[in-house]
Amino acid sequence: MASADQGPRLRAVSDLAPARWIESRTGDFHAGVHALLPSGFAAYARVLHPVEASGGTFLRWAEAAERAGRPLHSRVRFADIAAGAGDAEPWQGSFEAELLPALCEVLSAHTTTPEACYLGLWDGWGWLTADGPRVHLSGRAYLLYEGPVEAATDLGDRGAGCFLPQSPNLWWPRDRAWCVATDVDLDSTYVGGPASLIEELTGSSRLEAVRAELSDPLS
Repeated sequence: MASADQGPRLRAVSDLAPARWIESRTGDFHAGVHALLPSGFAAYARVLHPVEASGGTFLRWAEAAERAGRPLHSRVRFADIAAGAGDAEPWQGSFEAELLPALCEVLSAHTTTPEACYLGLWDGWGWLTADGPRVHLSGRAYLLYEGPVEAATDLGDRGAGCFLPQSPNLWWPRDRAWCVATDVDLDSTYVGGPASLIEELTGSSRLEAVRAELSDPLS
């Protein structure tokens, strides 16, 4: 898929007014998590991308931290808990495709407008051919699309034949109940929203998340 607007549930957005609240409430490039997410939410979480361990299985960060005898917290770097263990690094820039439906399910339960969401895609992906106005946040520019929460799985692959599905780099529902950011250089997805959403994420058996703060630095 060359451009996200080819997805049957996605529509390209030319009016960027729905994104102005995010642009006005995020910090600058050096503001840590605040560079990715707007202020004003009751709580925040860092959802950790799983690691493909030896043998093709997935390794949770908590397992790596326990193995290394180190604590797992919102500022931890995977390299600090898995150095020399022989595991691959977590996938960067996109949420793991097999777990993305689980994340969508949780997010859907915490908005009154799950059928109407805005999904931003970083305009620097080499495989992306779509054009249009950009949302600008702390040094990143995003093309904007509209669709239901589940349309997060429709953004396509990173180039013909590479079969690496891409999740939104920025997305939120029309009622602004939450906001999700997956920066292109990071191995984690950050979420801001109501306390009930963050509690569900951090208590999930399928997703691995820890509470975060807007002031947390980005590795």
